[in-house]
Amino acid sequence: MTVRAANAPTSWGIEPPDRVHDPPWPHVLDEIAEAGYPGIELGPFGYLPSSPPQLTAALGERRLALAAGYVMTPLEAAGGGDDLDAVVRKTCELLSACGSGNLILMDAVDRERTATAGRTDDARRLDQAGWRRLTDCVLRVAAIAGGEFSLRVSLHPHVGTHVEFEDEVERVLADVEPAVLGLCPDTGHLTYAGMDPLAVIARHADRLAYVHLKDIDDERLARARAERQSFDAAVGAGIFRPLGQGCVDFASLREALDRLAYNGWVTVEQDRMPDSSSTPLQEARASLAFLARIGLV
Repeated sequence: MTVRAANAPTSWGIEPPDRVHDPPWPHVLDEIAEAGYPGIELGPFGYLPSSPPQLTAALGERRLALAAGYVMTPLEAAGGGDDLDAVVRKTCELLSACGSGNLILMDAVDRERTATAGRTDDARRLDQAGWRRLTDCVLRVAAIAGGEFSLRVSLHPHVGTHVEFEDEVERVLADVEPAVLGLCPDTGHLTYAGMDPLAVIARHADRLAYVHLKDIDDERLARARAERQSFDAAVGAGIFRPLGQGCVDFASLREALDRLAYNGWVTVEQDRMPDSSSTPLQEARASLAFLARIGLV
């Protein structure tokens, strides 16, 4: 097993790339390198430089590799039109030019589904037509990223989307061949949605292409479900924690990845509380130190 750890702009609060209060991108790169990570994810397209020479130079100065990038789009609604194709191609061109082989694909967060986050019995599922559009969109993105750019495309189940719960994840994976679509399990999102990350990884070992590491507070998760909190409210209440401070069994995850002889990236993500007493740099360091202690990196 050879595992390298990356961090991501989301750990510094970067979601949309045009927020006034986002820290400048050189600051984020500097702190990820200072924390000891050898890699970084692209984050939302447009936050880091979109010019391949500029991004390559910025990463090289800090000895950082570009681990992956993502496309997050309403898969069930994005089947028509050309905008998605353009976004996918721009992202893939940048990833390829900067030496990354991974594209992560996520359904976009949906207002109705964020209201039922983590509560499978309350969540409205897509109808047959909606599901067909979603599957067609996955295939369309995979055809561009895999066919034109030879990138490995991985599905990332995400809370508050139409690919959140076990039946939805399994349906996508059943509809799309493993050679076309890999899996990027996120330990925090899977736990939030009531799944066991270790069981998901074991069941789909042939698809394991990339891993997101996120920890979750089990008491706050139980409270979020009992109080019917939205996803945004639960995140604001600190449901996600630095690695080792929640309920995810990372030691067993290390053993599982070792058994599978996993060779690839794991990316640490920390959705932050607005009033957190620690800084992103402190949390990034703490998470990486935890991974080193348990022998995952």
